[in-house]
Amino acid sequence: MSPVTQVSATVVVDRASIRSGYRTVEVPIMPAHAMSFFVPRVHQIAANLLCAAIASAPLAIAAQSASTAPQSAPSPSKMPAWIRSEDSRASTARALKAASIQAGIAKPAIASTLSHLSAVPSLPAVPIAQFESGDDSFVSPQGIAIDGAKNLYVTDTALQKVFKVTQDGDRVAVGSGFMVPQAAAVDGFGNVYVADSQAGLLYKVAPDGMQTTVGSGFYMPMSVAVDKAGNVYAADPWNGFVAKITPGGIQTSLGGGYNSPVGVAVDRDGNVYVADTYNAAVFKIAPDGTQTTLGAGLVAPQYVAVDRSGDLYVTDTGTNSLARISRDGALTTAISGLDVPIGVAVDASGDIYIVNSFNHNIVSRSR
Repeated sequence: MSPVTQVSATVVVDRASIRSGYRTVEVPIMPAHAMSFFVPRVHQIAANLLCAAIASAPLAIAAQSASTAPQSAPSPSKMPAWIRSEDSRASTARALKAASIQAGIAKPAIASTLSHLSAVPSLPAVPIAQFESGDDSFVSPQGIAIDGAKNLYVTDTALQKVFKVTQDGDRVAVGSGFMVPQAAAVDGFGNVYVADSQAGLLYKVAPDGMQTTVGSGFYMPMSVAVDKAGNVYAADPWNGFVAKITPGGIQTSLGGGYNSPVGVAVDRDGNVYVADTYNAAVFKIAPDGTQTTLGAGLVAPQYVAVDRSGDLYVTDTGTNSLARISRDGALTTAISGLDVPIGVAVDASGDIYIVNSFNHNIVSRSR
């Protein structure tokens, strides 16, 4: 079984403002041409959730007695719509899982509602294999990372787990106790870093399984990266800042002028790259603090990855494509015809892995 997995849908839509500490940051509304793309997909999410709710009403009722204490979370009215949609899907899946366990049902009903689709037709033929329904299925994978041995690390916000998937297709959970594990990164020593957007924390899981907290004070960390010196980076779109945490635990902010920083990556030279959705740009912060803007022509950049040569790969949900930004700043389309691409990772050989959320798969392409 290959490490290509089934994924769920996530989409970005507009918001009017974000409260950040004692200040309110005004965020521009998404352009009309972008909204014409996003709105139908929001409707699709709503329709799917409604069907799932109707079909699973008995289980949902039974799950009320088994539900856990409410988790601290932002007011739903203040949350961006794409996060509300994902949170609703994840909550529904957890409720169904709890009800199924209580009723003695081995496979939650939610698994049968997931589509099993292949790679997008416009791409070269790529071996795609889906995990089987039931215990081997993903419900809502979001983040993706890859190590030197080409093991994939996939975060599943509904199952509240991070999975390590080998080249043989075997998978095992990494760490535990996550609320909403949104993204993951892995360093050269096999340590896995997890951004938990619901808990507002960053975790480090060592190869021996020891789990520690390496970053706190976030409102909603959506991405995480780590450099060769062990410095950890995380982007918090709600508070509009990017944090750097040293191996000694010193946490500082990095760069500035963000509207909605979602994705973060770091290259071998210590340059940090931040994908800012509502600024429609990627910011580069050099080790000396110099900040430059890249990616003129992007519409809604989400996540970013960097290869060994310094080329950037950015998922753009506004154009349904994977953009490539070369070292000299040239912007080109690496892959088109995607359907709401989210997470992206590049391995040492230059092979690319993309979470193609509305096609419910992960697309891989060899260089």
